[in-house]
Amino acid sequence: MAQSTGIMLVAGGLTFGNDWLQTRTPNWRIPIATAAAAAFLNGIEKVYPKAAVGLSVIVLITAIVTPLKGKSPMETLLDVLPITK
Repeated sequence: MAQSTGIMLVAGGLTFGNDWLQTRTPNWRIPIATAAAAAFLNGIEKVYPKAAVGLSVIVLITAIVTPLKGKSPMETLLDVLPITK
């Protein structure tokens, strides 16, 4: 598996899991789009590896901090963890 593929699968898994936790129903469009994006980045990585890995890292950071349909995965994680103020 290429480097960018693993990073993209993590981003898609976080997005899928967070959406499932918030809506209580799985959105199967997310894994399909993740697989397509991972395949695309795998092809890009054969031509220009740095660009593919850089783009997948940008996608991962965006997936972690961007709220879609409620809370971002980071906000969900902060709600779940017992943090004292």
